[in-house]
Amino acid sequence: MTTLDTPRGPAAPERTAPDGSRTERWYGRLDAIAFVGALNLLVLAFTLAGGIVLGWAPALAAAAACSRTRLRGDTQHLVRDFASRWRRRFVHANLLAAPSAAALALLGWNLAATDVRWLQTALAAAGAVCLAHLLIAVAMDAHYDLSRGRCLRLSWAFLTRFPGAPLLLIATTALVAAVTGLVPGLAPVLSVGVWIHLCTALCLSFFAANDRNLPA
Repeated sequence: MTTLDTPRGPAAPERTAPDGSRTERWYGRLDAIAFVGALNLLVLAFTLAGGIVLGWAPALAAAAACSRTRLRGDTQHLVRDFASRWRRRFVHANLLAAPSAAALALLGWNLAATDVRWLQTALAAAGAVCLAHLLIAVAMDAHYDLSRGRCLRLSWAFLTRFPGAPLLLIATTALVAAVTGLVPGLAPVLSVGVWIHLCTALCLSFFAANDRNLPA
């Protein structure tokens, strides 16, 4: 089976099985909605705080790190931890996202400038791949202790060795975008948080599957 030589990610903590009561299930669902809603607002607020251009990458990185913490079942103070991660990783996150952001900007500019159907399709597909690479790189940076260069290289390796990974990330992005298009009011309150949380969960599952297949 194909594997990628990454540092072993930290194992998820053991969890006790829920009793499955209806009240507990509803509480869990409401808590999840509250989390992604708060995450959505934090991403928007801190993106604006960084002047959008410099704010979105550290906001995305902080959101992925907070989602990872929640998915692992660890405790956190969401607002304080998000702000701390955004501030500490401000320069690093912008440099990490710069290659994908530059490629996306160039592809978007060319997409807007052409009306050739096959070229539009090719540019859109290339943009989707660049977005998937960005999501994997951000999640990998949150999960592993890697240098920035190695994180970018391993992210590309994941794209080429595990084609199902970018396809799932692209499909998730398209689904969230489609639902938001149907219900535009979700964008400022849920869509971004749901998107980041789902994509982070997918990336962590990819990493965990790879870790299980690494030699001891």
